[in-house]
Amino acid sequence: MEDYQHALIGRMTAYLDLYDSGTIPLLKLAEDLRGLFEAADPRELSIRDSFEELWVELDAESELRTEPWAPPGLADDAHLREILRRLRSWIELHGLAS
Repeated sequence: MEDYQHALIGRMTAYLDLYDSGTIPLLKLAEDLRGLFEAADPRELSIRDSFEELWVELDAESELRTEPWAPPGLADDAHLREILRRLRSWIELHGLAS
């Protein structure tokens, strides 16, 4: 990947921090992370696949909290914390600190 791609991925940490501080909701976090990833547009299949796996889990947890079809109590806070931890690790591996 090019430096600018690593830098865009590295910026994802700031969005995780905004979510952790309560500044942005989970839905916005998922949207912003997707946007940064798409802007980075990494070509490496392993990078794309590993992000997609994490993002799909994040998006699913977000839907369980926001969609009217989701039964109450189905969202899993422990699972969400684990996804966020794994996302931070993924960013550390593939991003440059911004």
